[in-house]
Amino acid sequence: MYRQIIGYIPSNIVPAVVSMVMIYAYTRLLSPAAFGSYTYVFSAILILQTSLFYALPIAVMRFYPAATISGRRDDLLKEAYVVFYALCGAVCLLWVGAGLLVNLPAQYRAPIWLALPLLLFRSLVQLNQAINRSGNNMRRFNTIECLHAVLGFGLGFSALFVLGRGADAILTGLLIAAILCASIDLRLLAVPFRRAAKVLDRAELVRLVEYSWPMVAVAATAMIMQNSDRFLLGSLAGTEMLGIFAVAYNLVERPTTVICSSISTATFPLVVQVLEHQGKEAARLQAGRNGIALLAVTLPACVGLAFTADYVASSLVGPAFRDGVATLIPIMSLTALARGLRAHFIDHAFHLSGRPLMMLWTYAPATLLNIGLNLYVIPRYGMLGAAWTAFACQCGIVVAGWFVGTSVFPVWLPVWQVVRCVAAVVPMIIGLSLIRFPLNWFGLLAAVLLGSAIYLVSAIVLDVGEVRTLGWNALRRRIRPNIAVLTD
Repeated sequence: MYRQIIGYIPSNIVPAVVSMVMIYAYTRLLSPAAFGSYTYVFSAILILQTSLFYALPIAVMRFYPAATISGRRDDLLKEAYVVFYALCGAVCLLWVGAGLLVNLPAQYRAPIWLALPLLLFRSLVQLNQAINRSGNNMRRFNTIECLHAVLGFGLGFSALFVLGRGADAILTGLLIAAILCASIDLRLLAVPFRRAAKVLDRAELVRLVEYSWPMVAVAATAMIMQNSDRFLLGSLAGTEMLGIFAVAYNLVERPTTVICSSISTATFPLVVQVLEHQGKEAARLQAGRNGIALLAVTLPACVGLAFTADYVASSLVGPAFRDGVATLIPIMSLTALARGLRAHFIDHAFHLSGRPLMMLWTYAPATLLNIGLNLYVIPRYGMLGAAWTAFACQCGIVVAGWFVGTSVFPVWLPVWQVVRCVAAVVPMIIGLSLIRFPLNWFGLLAAVLLGSAIYLVSAIVLDVGEVRTLGWNALRRRIRPNIAVLTD
């Protein structure tokens, strides 16, 4: 498991670094209001991508191991891409019809039309990458993820100087990057059109759709909850406040999501394989180990980010954004921790049980509560009210999701390992609180190194995630043959 996590590091580190560079550049080239306008459009793309296309890659990863064992891997790929292309056609028809009927504001016309192909090609890359993950094509997966991030920023940044400093320039760069990265997997895109491919198995196609459509409802609900505060902030408090809120959110969301995804990328296919080969009991134990691995990395990252918020804001964002971003990061870090545990650990219980629709029992009430509270708090408390509301709702989902999820798939959770994870961050909190550095790049680097070093020592001493035990066993295996040679 840990070898898989390490192997996918490039696909997580490079996009995170690019995201930080993007924030550094865009907050100096764009005003908070201009960044807020871009956020409006891109948030809509994310909601639609997750709502419409997220479920299919998850379904493919769920059925890929079994399809490989039974010899129908190519048939599964054909079914997946047929569903994807059909969904793309429906989205295009609805999008064009709505675009011709609705009178859009002038500043949003070009971005909205660019958003359609960007939505489709980003979703296509996501589906291709799910197949690469399932097939353990680590090198291809890493290459595409890194290339997608670098090209997206590089082309978007260049377009700002060619097309003007607006949302359409950034979206154009992202679109070209998505097209190039999707074209790398042309062999997959052509699967439904190969003459040698078998006729579609309707029963299997129905099975794929039946597994996917409940997740569409769940993913749409989750994304609405996660992004509704942005639309409400922009509408009730203005695009300038939305721009500051979006920058703080991106600074927290990107690195924490990358960390969670790096764990989940390796561990979710692993637990699915264990379920298929060894059964439910082995899978629930493996899911528990996955959860501890996730907590052991995500908890110190979120806590460290919260306690270095002033360093991050002073170093990475433009002057117009700094004060608001420094205030929001600690709150959003706690929210990111709850969201990461929910999405990359607790929700896996629903996927493994084959009952993803039950997630609506936790998502739907929290979404309605989130929107209702934001309608009250945003006009009175602005972006701080929105941030605290998001944290409260995510905590509610974590608690409800655990009880509902374990009722359908009893994930094992080693409580003492959880206690060790929490205890290991205490020395880091004390160190970052007592030792202060200048609010610049040097101070940020020094604070990160200090917090990382303290946590690493604490984790080894407390044997968090059995890292000390595993390391010692690996060392003994390496030393033992050498001792045997010397003895002989």
